[in-house]
Amino acid sequence: MIYLHVDVDNLWVYEQEFGIDIYKDQEYIYSKSLPVFLELLKKTGSKATFMIVGQDLKLPACQVFCKKAISAGHEIANHTWNHPISFATYPYEQKKKQIVKTHKRIAKVCGKEPVGFRGPGYYQDKEIITILRELNYKYDASVLPGIAHLLMSAYAFMKAGENRYKTFGRMDYILSPEHPYPIKELGSSQDLLELPISILPFLRFPIHTTFAYFFGSWYRQLILRYLKGRPKYLLYLVHAIDFVDLPQRSNHPVIPLRYPLEQRISFIKSILDVLVKINGGGLQTSREGIKTIHH
Repeated sequence: MIYLHVDVDNLWVYEQEFGIDIYKDQEYIYSKSLPVFLELLKKTGSKATFMIVGQDLKLPACQVFCKKAISAGHEIANHTWNHPISFATYPYEQKKKQIVKTHKRIAKVCGKEPVGFRGPGYYQDKEIITILRELNYKYDASVLPGIAHLLMSAYAFMKAGENRYKTFGRMDYILSPEHPYPIKELGSSQDLLELPISILPFLRFPIHTTFAYFFGSWYRQLILRYLKGRPKYLLYLVHAIDFVDLPQRSNHPVIPLRYPLEQRISFIKSILDVLVKINGGGLQTSREGIKTIHH
């Protein structure tokens, strides 16, 4: 199982978390950035899962993008209503409102109910699992095994802004499994799977673009070398901001914006090529892939 996920965190998410201004046009990532990625996927016959923040579905450009993605066979999944910084501290009813409101908006815009979820800050707990089961979700993809959540917390605190109060993951993620598993916290039901975000073996550091850009070229080569070893399961994560064509600067708090777009696109192309090769053809969405697990 090889999956490619895109967290569609709009520019306003980074602006509120880091207390900075990036770009005024909040439809930009839907009208200009993500269509670039759709073209890359089309060339390899691959499908991706796009985690959409519900509030953005008010934007005409977001609606157009989601409909276009669905018609091309991609998946639209749930990433909460407004990507709250303090989602982990929300009481049950607030968490439910965040998830259910987005669920309904995706169903209305896309004509298809979502079956997958990822929490802001890679956070998941028993209350969230209860809500997902009530909505008949098939998978959660919030768990990022290893110590990455500790590194992200430290980075967020150093960069200040509202982001310093954000909760990343849970301590028990350190020893979380690296492969899909049925979520049994609230019973023995196997109708809800956890699809963990992939990590490198031994180091247990994430295989996704933000870390690849933060650690530099040696880490990107390490990821590619690992992928060429043909792992049986992989969930590779990119972010919508990876495709934003805005001026970069070396000390930008939003890590991908430290690199020119051409360099980011080149790296993502190399990742996509390897994923397609080890998959033996174009990638499936998670919605499609989990059907084979359940059956």
